[in-house]
Amino acid sequence: MGYRNNRNQFRPRPPKGPVKLAFGLVAAKSDTPAVPVPPKPVEPLPRQEVIGLLIAKGVRIDDVKPLPESYIERVLANLNRIYQEGRFLSARSIIDYKDGELLVSFSYDQSAVDRIKGLDRVERAWDPDQKMWRVFPGAFDDVFDILGRGMKISEEAFQALSAFVRSNYYAHLARGKMGKLIVREAWYEELDFENSLPAVQAASGSNAARKESAEDPRLAALRARVLTYAFKRKPYKHQLEGMEYLLANDESALLDEMGCGKSFQIASTIGILFKGKELDRVLIVAPMSLIKTWQEELRLATDEAYTVIGGTPAARQKQLASNARIFIVHYEGLRLEEANFGEWLKAGKSMLVFDESQRIKNLEAQTTQAALRLRPLVQRCVIATGTPIANRPLDLFAQYLVLDQGRTFGKKFPAFKNTFCEIDVQKIQVGRKTIRVEKFIGVRNSEELRNRILRTSLRRLKSEVLDLPPVLYKDFVVELKTEQKSMYAQMRDNLKVELANMSSDQVSAEASTIMVKLLRLSQIASNPQLLDPHYEGSNAKLGELDDILEDVFADDTKKVILWSHYVANVQFLVERYGEKFNAVGHTGDMNVDERQASVQAFQDDPAARLFIATPQSAKEGLTLLPRDGRMRADTMIYLDLSFDSGSYVQSQARFHRIGQLAERCLVVHLVGESTVDEYIRKTVIEKIKTATELLDDGLGGNASMLDLGGRLSKEELMRIL
Repeated sequence: MGYRNNRNQFRPRPPKGPVKLAFGLVAAKSDTPAVPVPPKPVEPLPRQEVIGLLIAKGVRIDDVKPLPESYIERVLANLNRIYQEGRFLSARSIIDYKDGELLVSFSYDQSAVDRIKGLDRVERAWDPDQKMWRVFPGAFDDVFDILGRGMKISEEAFQALSAFVRSNYYAHLARGKMGKLIVREAWYEELDFENSLPAVQAASGSNAARKESAEDPRLAALRARVLTYAFKRKPYKHQLEGMEYLLANDESALLDEMGCGKSFQIASTIGILFKGKELDRVLIVAPMSLIKTWQEELRLATDEAYTVIGGTPAARQKQLASNARIFIVHYEGLRLEEANFGEWLKAGKSMLVFDESQRIKNLEAQTTQAALRLRPLVQRCVIATGTPIANRPLDLFAQYLVLDQGRTFGKKFPAFKNTFCEIDVQKIQVGRKTIRVEKFIGVRNSEELRNRILRTSLRRLKSEVLDLPPVLYKDFVVELKTEQKSMYAQMRDNLKVELANMSSDQVSAEASTIMVKLLRLSQIASNPQLLDPHYEGSNAKLGELDDILEDVFADDTKKVILWSHYVANVQFLVERYGEKFNAVGHTGDMNVDERQASVQAFQDDPAARLFIATPQSAKEGLTLLPRDGRMRADTMIYLDLSFDSGSYVQSQARFHRIGQLAERCLVVHLVGESTVDEYIRKTVIEKIKTATELLDDGLGGNASMLDLGGRLSKEELMRIL
């Protein structure tokens, strides 16, 4: 009998009981026991000799032109830098020396193994007993290239290689290794502090580098041009000084704190330059959310016509044919129409303006590359931002490279990084691959960095130039209740278990994923419905928020700005408070017209008492102050926080700025007790403190500004949870 399988195919049933199978001839049974045959001893493989390829080929080593002493000194200096750095590293890539061979060991990395195998067979051999590679010293350039920065060289290896570099054998090889030497030198290249900084013309009341005599005839002429200009809105004293600075310098970094009126200063300067016939055309690049702000500023500053470039390709082509001498475009549009802007800018005396220039801090971004290509075509350039260092000093390099084409910080990013940043290079094992991770751990040469920033820029704080009310900060610590607390504890405990089963290297490799999970905990503390739409339990923060709003709105002249970092939360809150307080929302999911309508309603409609937004969508350039003269927006509430300190600082500048008439401003943080909220708030404040010190107070040698995802160890994460 048989059976049919699931494909309806017939199969015989297997036989019952054991089955004996015999193949070939079967020897007859014998009563004599078999004599075991001892196995033959395994002979060890002969030890492969490691020799130089030139020796194996019989090349006459002495028949070579000696290397120039200057080149040998370069190689030795680079070798010494690698050796000295490795002395203080707990590196896993180690190069030792014994019996005329380099002994190379490193964490398993298939790519590195393949590249080691790519060396000539006579110059490398695997030692299975010591678990390391034996390599001929002549291949050290290739080994350094394979291991990369962060290796450790023993004293014996350093002495042996230093002697080998002066040998005739290396003279045969060195000319072909020049490229690898240049790459290694870039690991440690630094700026030359002896080079003078670009000359910046004085402006009254500006930074120390511009404190020149008020009797300078050129400055007096600039001041006269500013004072006689027909402003449509009365400027503040610091704004007049800012215009003098912008007029005096073809390359200007206007780094005033948010709320000081940077756009008005630049727009007025454009008007003065057009009046003096010093400009033919201006291209203003700004975030999409600030396009309308620039239109308003230009209408107040000059009678010159302007055209906004945006929309479909056909619409942009029609706009580019305009006779206007001022074009306004958002950052993405700059990249899309780079070629057309290039032709337009080089046709006359032109100027480039980058508002919120931190948008071009990423040197590899296509928009930044487009800006770098357009910069040589113009005679004047301005970068404007209140947060040039949003997270790390590395943010500065690309912005200044666009501004002055390398005069302040050079043109080589590795040199800037090596000069002003403490970088720890780690190799993290991920599966069969090893990933090199550079972690920013602190600031080097902080005084020189600060001097270069202030020497080539103008920065004023609101506290210095404006009579603004003080800002009071208050934390409302709320305890999560019942279901919300249980939901938080469950996710927290799951993350704890996950972390407990991960190695330290895995934690470092998965840092970004872990940070997302920490923010999930923040979402639960803010509003559990963000993760579970069917959640019907209590929400501790909403109860506290209801009480705060009731207290503030007891005064019928008050308005409130409420921030949440989650779009779904903003939508939920607008629906919750829409009827009661006529709340308006502002998120990145809304189009520009919808966002502008919300801002206008909050500014002009006394009934619109509550403005609810994500900091990412409303952090730049907006003024969230009533314009009717009666209402006051002096209270700001954060339902939740993120690790983005730049958004936190910029969002507060929306109401602490020119036009704020309240006696004091209040910023409220709703913080979940014993939750990740407490750690996020502490981290944000620390990052703000460090960035402020670097720009405004000078940064001490022990200060540091760290990338959160890279600095959290497994132990620190467990403590946070």
